[in-house]
Amino acid sequence: MGFLDKAEARIENTVGSMFAKLSKRQLQPIEISQAVKNTMDVAAKLGSGDKVLVPHRYLIKLNPADRQNVSDQLLRAIGTEIADYANQKNFRVTSDIELKLSEDPGVPKGRVKVGSAAVSSTVKWQPIISFGSIRHELRDGTTTFGRDDQAEVMIDDRGLSRIHFEIAFNGEIAAVRDLESTNGTFVDGNRVSELVLRQGSVITAGRTEFAFELVALTGESSE
Repeated sequence: MGFLDKAEARIENTVGSMFAKLSKRQLQPIEISQAVKNTMDVAAKLGSGDKVLVPHRYLIKLNPADRQNVSDQLLRAIGTEIADYANQKNFRVTSDIELKLSEDPGVPKGRVKVGSAAVSSTVKWQPIISFGSIRHELRDGTTTFGRDDQAEVMIDDRGLSRIHFEIAFNGEIAAVRDLESTNGTFVDGNRVSELVLRQGSVITAGRTEFAFELVALTGESSE
């Protein structure tokens, strides 16, 4: 899996921009999201290696006066932003991001406190490729895809080459490589030769779309 190591080396981490300091009046949504991001970053520093497992559950404590200004719709929007941030930072989460609000009179108005659940360090990941009505679990090593029966995963799609692309997985990282196909392999709309896959990546080859996901086989433990 030499190409997997090369692809991993090209991962780029992006850092969310810090919000401007505002006078303490009404708490702003960007301040809540930044507080969750900061908590996630602190949890990530406790890990080791390039692939860091971070919590997916966060408790947001607000003054009652601020809590009433945070709707369910706004909380969902913040959760989506946090999930995007984790993906940009190349963090691993064991499940979908969960944000819970709690009223705490001890938190000054205009401030926010965030706590997170602890995560187990023994999480094992199962990569899955879905196309049409099929969900295919990938094994460690490489798996080939194409329209020929020589491919390990054969798809009835004349737009595919006989053996079109392969996916490699080493227990933590998955990457896709085009196998000199006629029509090319695309990830999230961009043609690639080889690329590390992220949670939610969509591979397009021929007329078929393949959705990539990583599923945690063991859950997280709370403190």
